[in-house]
Amino acid sequence: MRVLHIGPFGLGRPSGHFNALWALACAQARSGHDVAIVRVGKPVVPEHVEIARQAGVRLLGFPCPRWRGLWKDDSGALADILDELRPDLAHLFYVRVPKFFYVARLLKRGGVPYVVSLHGGMNSTEMLRRRYRKLLYWHAVEKWTHAHAAGLHFVSEGELADYRTTWGIVRPADAVVPNILEIPTEAPLWPGPADLRRPRVAYFGRYDVWHKGLDLALTMLRALRAHRIHGQLHLYGAAGAHAAAVRRLLGSFGDVPVIDHGYVGGPEKFAQLAAHDVYLQYSRFEVFGLALAEAMGVGLPSFVSERAALAPTLAAAGAAVEIPMEPERAAVVVADALSRPDLLSEVAARGRAWVRSECAADAVVDRMDGFYERALAV
Repeated sequence: MRVLHIGPFGLGRPSGHFNALWALACAQARSGHDVAIVRVGKPVVPEHVEIARQAGVRLLGFPCPRWRGLWKDDSGALADILDELRPDLAHLFYVRVPKFFYVARLLKRGGVPYVVSLHGGMNSTEMLRRRYRKLLYWHAVEKWTHAHAAGLHFVSEGELADYRTTWGIVRPADAVVPNILEIPTEAPLWPGPADLRRPRVAYFGRYDVWHKGLDLALTMLRALRAHRIHGQLHLYGAAGAHAAAVRRLLGSFGDVPVIDHGYVGGPEKFAQLAAHDVYLQYSRFEVFGLALAEAMGVGLPSFVSERAALAPTLAAAGAAVEIPMEPERAAVVVADALSRPDLLSEVAARGRAWVRSECAADAVVDRMDGFYERALAV
């Protein structure tokens, strides 16, 4: 099958949906599909084109303004790409990409069915931030793109349920397909805790204070002192546009040890993950949590907020410990878990098993192929 992925994209970036797209494209290429990625908005550098080529993926750029002329493309660049590649199906990644207003209509005119991966962008909690601006954009620009897609891709049952309850759009080929996660064979496994009275707590990802609940994490670590547990939070990622909010947060929690290691990728990421005592994903919403799955994949026992879409599934499988959104109550749950090394070891083993069964590349590609086949049949 000729598959054309379209959307914002960058290699080596601390972005969950960028990394999910890259993993999927590479796995599809290995399985025999003819796969290309069109980077919307910016050109691509030759080094990244070569990296993609070696992975069996064509990487092309579609430079265009973010907003200006969102309904057209005077360059004709994307139309030329479609004429050259003649994809069987296009896969649009993420939401609130203004140029999709043009892209979706071009695909419809050309008779190319398309599907859309939301990656949490339409989550009802996420939509509370700058709510009226997002609602205006949804009704004026984006709703048509979703309503005319052959199918919508969700990474968890929780994401699908939230979307349908909130937005009411159902497409014929809609499917839940988890993200791919491949743990390198040489990646070290969690060796066990070093000091559960002074745990090294890891968080990997964007330093989005509100979304990722970094304020909740620090409040919980402070509350753990009442249980004679003095933890430190180790951050791996980038602040980016959230730098000012991060500075304000750290200034308010000067008594809680926080170590910012910056972005770490590649094999070193898994080594760093395994070197901590526990992983914490205290997001106010999270439709999947790729870094969480990576932590589980190396056997690092993980705590996940009750509002994360995967929390019920992981908790039921014993693959992670679910914690309440109130940091003081969460501290009680975490303190109890930290007092039971045997429980942490069980959670670590079950977390690894869940990732191996649900996120394996072959399994995910098979499920995505089924999704595409249903979309082509619409």
